[in-house]
Amino acid sequence: MIFQNHCSPSGLNTFTASLKKIRILSRIKSSSLLLVLGVIFLACSEGRQDPLGPVQGNGLTEGRLTMTGSYGPNVVVTRSNADSASQIIIEAVLTAFQKAVNAAVNRPSLTEWVRMTGGYQGYAVVDGSTELVETDLNCNLKVIFYDYSNDGLFYFGGSLQYLGSIDQQGVTGNIRINDEIKFAGPYTGFIRFNNFLLAVDEQGNPVSVFAPPEVTNRIIRSGSVTFNSGGNKFIYDPYPPPRPENL
Repeated sequence: MIFQNHCSPSGLNTFTASLKKIRILSRIKSSSLLLVLGVIFLACSEGRQDPLGPVQGNGLTEGRLTMTGSYGPNVVVTRSNADSASQIIIEAVLTAFQKAVNAAVNRPSLTEWVRMTGGYQGYAVVDGSTELVETDLNCNLKVIFYDYSNDGLFYFGGSLQYLGSIDQQGVTGNIRINDEIKFAGPYTGFIRFNNFLLAVDEQGNPVSVFAPPEVTNRIIRSGSVTFNSGGNKFIYDPYPPPRPENL
């Protein structure tokens, strides 16, 4: 489940049970069902809570990252370590998407922007739309990050545009990502997503860049990722095309 890293066992049970009730509510108008989804998402939150009040100002800045220096070794990303760096980044931006959906669904009426906090540090501003289509919640969100960190190890700032969905079982579908973030912690640099399709498995978890060929060969590849770190700028494919012998 996409919230397995954020929910207590009791919270996860509540989340799963509540999702099953959505089937019964299939004839309720979309706005009411979105409210139900919002309550479900909040049932899984514990610890630090996201303030869902409106953000003052137009929110048009593109984020920032000042949490550098002593916050980790900040290793330059090269082709030889790009797999390890991208695995950390992919997990972080997927978690941020899940939290952004939570914030967008629960934002006060008549507001466009909402603020969400990182699990450890910083915050992000969320804008965009969510739409219930049959049993899937389709999301088109722009998220602007300010010294954002969920774990106190990996920090990033900048903006990302997400286009994805969550089904009635709470599973995240494949997500397209655009725009650029600056990151620090284990690694440092910039990463730009160009209509990149982030692949997920049946449980909504990101497919590991270290997965065996029998897994990565089934992935639909689309878009590109570009690293810019320590003077190294290169296009990187987290899921390279299969070699002929692995087809």
